[in-house]
Amino acid sequence: MGLTCARAFPAPAPIQHFDVSSTPLSPGFIAQFNQEQQSYNGLNGHHDGLPAHSSPDQLHLSQTDASPIFNMDPYLLSGGMRIAPLDSQTTRSARFIGETGESNPYLLKYYKYDNNDECTISKLTYRRIKSSLNPDVLSDEKGEPPVVFMLADDSLAQKGEPRIEDDVLQKSRTEIEGMFSEQEALRLIGLFLRFVYPYFPILSKSELCPNGAVSPSVLQTLPLSLLSAIYATSLPFMLYDDLLSTTLIHSPPPAHQLFRITWLCVIQELHTPRLATLQACLLLLQRAPTNRYTTDTPWKMSLVGWTVSLAHSLGLQKECSDWSSIPTWEMTLRKRLFYGVFIMDKWASLGAGMPSHIKTDDFDVLPLTDADLEPPSLDQGSNTIPGFLEPEADSNHFRLLTELTIILSDIMDSYYSIRATQRTSKNFTLSLDLARSLRKALTEWKESLPPALSMRQAGRVDSRISGNPSLSLAYIVATMTLFRALLRPLENLSGAEEQERSIVEGRLAVRAGAKECAKEVVEFVENLGRGALDAFWHSWSRANFAIASSFLMQLLVTSQNEVETNEINGLVARWRWAMRIGSGSTGNGLMSLGLLRLDGLLLENGTGHPSGG
Repeated sequence: MGLTCARAFPAPAPIQHFDVSSTPLSPGFIAQFNQEQQSYNGLNGHHDGLPAHSSPDQLHLSQTDASPIFNMDPYLLSGGMRIAPLDSQTTRSARFIGETGESNPYLLKYYKYDNNDECTISKLTYRRIKSSLNPDVLSDEKGEPPVVFMLADDSLAQKGEPRIEDDVLQKSRTEIEGMFSEQEALRLIGLFLRFVYPYFPILSKSELCPNGAVSPSVLQTLPLSLLSAIYATSLPFMLYDDLLSTTLIHSPPPAHQLFRITWLCVIQELHTPRLATLQACLLLLQRAPTNRYTTDTPWKMSLVGWTVSLAHSLGLQKECSDWSSIPTWEMTLRKRLFYGVFIMDKWASLGAGMPSHIKTDDFDVLPLTDADLEPPSLDQGSNTIPGFLEPEADSNHFRLLTELTIILSDIMDSYYSIRATQRTSKNFTLSLDLARSLRKALTEWKESLPPALSMRQAGRVDSRISGNPSLSLAYIVATMTLFRALLRPLENLSGAEEQERSIVEGRLAVRAGAKECAKEVVEFVENLGRGALDAFWHSWSRANFAIASSFLMQLLVTSQNEVETNEINGLVARWRWAMRIGSGSTGNGLMSLGLLRLDGLLLENGTGHPSGG
């Protein structure tokens, strides 16, 4: 006999009134609609004034007065069933129930659940997840572990420490409200959606812009942590808004102050995290460096680990495309957020030379498809300077970056863990064998690029504000990472091995491929236009430029003969000059660290002025 639990909600659930002024709630995670004026007949049905393919997150309730109080029903109709988003609770946070914790998901399956698949004991509500392939069958009935979330009441964490005093948080909110007028705040969010979102789509754009423009209600509903992070991330692009370029450009609020407020709020929210908490952490990780000539402090990798752990707590590591217990918009957002964390973890780990926090066996999220992404769109009423968006390239950027990062992860697992290094650093034959499938994967990825993202476009120095060059650089650095692994055992060959024909041929092939990779990165930087340098670059791109400098110097100091030395010296000179030009063109110091590293290595090597420099 099952364990009897109090019913979490009567069936059918009534319309609920949430006061979002008391608890900030992101509209990116709430499907809103006015039941008195609108009807929505299933996920595949029609809605007055909307096309048949409109998703539930496009249905937005207009504000009837100045009060931040909305009539919201977080449940969606789907084939007669009511679906509640996991992240729609004003006073409860959703936590994934793992298999080894004190809450046993195999025990929880025997509880008595109501029509919303929920049961409540005291202030703890458990929510089980069903599959859309067969809504009547739970995951454990298919031989898979039960998927259960705990919806814990926020009041249970009121004594959680460490925490920030409420008056400190209120002071921060008042401080931010005094920085920007409502119009300026909305413009900054609009800049984020135009310049950052296409390359890092970690928000639900359709909820922020229900009618094609940013809804003023988001200023009250977005949590302060996320709101301040969006403002800070958008500040570098003020020049491209015809209002902000005249009102804020002369004395903009300091980005570091906004990011400090974000961190302050995140510390508080970690006791009762929502998806917005994770989004704020990701934007903290994307911030530009505070010192363009030094590497990131260990705090950054600590925050990466914190963010990964938060993603696990929210259950983002589980594939959710077949869940019928959450709406479609939340499924796709959860997948994008997982891969946002995955990307940040892998590239930050690469740049820091540290182990990754995400292991392949610890997630089963399927690769992204076009259905998981929101297509780019232009607000016709926008006041930003037109002519810079590349719709085809922008819509593919994040998916392609995800695919490339999966390959990078395989490279790191094959060569760069402690045990993998022990196996491969002195075994050239094994290193070559492992490289074949990885090299093939990189080649196939490159060949899959759409024309707008072609790696080599002769004579193209683009002035458009496009963040896609960071993807091209990522591919080159991933290839470099593979060749760095192949170059390692060449320095550990025995005298007998150096005479073997297969080893000799392999060494020549590896160095030829490495030099081709070096030429590719030099040409890449030489062809960068000002528009690309002023665009959004993923934060780990700065380390990628430094990695390229190190790679060029490694080839130089291991040159096999005078001809090769002169060839690579020429590449280093061109790279150095291109870096000097690029370092002076961008305010976020993308190339400054790489240039400093190169200059230091050249001086150490006694070649401070390579030919042509």
